[in-house]
Amino acid sequence: MIVGITPGNSQLKGERVGVELREIKRKNAFAGNMRPNLINILDYIGVNNVLGIESCRTLWEEDFDRVDMTSLLKEATYELKKDGSRMMFKDVKKIAKSEKLTAMLEEGFVKDCSRYENDVLYVACGPGVYDVLKGLKEEKKITGTIVGITHPSGANMGRIQCYLGKVEPKDQSYLWCVEKAKEAKDIVSSL
Repeated sequence: MIVGITPGNSQLKGERVGVELREIKRKNAFAGNMRPNLINILDYIGVNNVLGIESCRTLWEEDFDRVDMTSLLKEATYELKKDGSRMMFKDVKKIAKSEKLTAMLEEGFVKDCSRYENDVLYVACGPGVYDVLKGLKEEKKITGTIVGITHPSGANMGRIQCYLGKVEPKDQSYLWCVEKAKEAKDIVSSL
C-alpha cells in the first residue's frame, strides 16, 4: 500500500462519465512527475524484488491489482491561505488537532485498512505520513510493516536524490532520507 497525504491536483484530473473508477485510479494515482520518482524509490528499496517483478513501473500496468495506492485523507483536502486562495493540505500534524480530519482518517483510510491482513507493506510518502502510520500501528488500528520514503514530488528532488544515495545530506530533513532509505532497504529485504 503506497500512502500519501491527500489526492493532489494530478490525481484529480477530470474523466468522462462511464470510465471505470479503477481505471481512473490506475491512470491518476501518483501521476505527473511523482510517478517516475516513486518507481525509482520503490525499486531502490527492493519492493520490485519482493513482488517478483522487474520494476515497480508495472504496478501502474499489469500488476496494478498487487498494490493499493491511497491517501490518509481519501478526499482532496485543501487549506485556505490568508489571501483567500486555497492550497493542497500538507501538514499532517493538523490531522490530530482537527475532529473533522481525524474522522476523515478513521472513516476512510483506517476503515479501508481493516480489510488487510498483517502481510501489508505500507510505503509512507514523507515523514508526516510515516509518523501517522506508526501512530496508527501503535494504537493497533492498522497492522503490517511500515517503511518511510521521501515524498516523490518533483519539488523534492534534492531529498529524492539523497534518499537514492546520489547526494550527501544537506540538513536534518535530508538525514531523515538517509536513515529511512537504509531502514526501508533492510526491512524490505527481510520480507
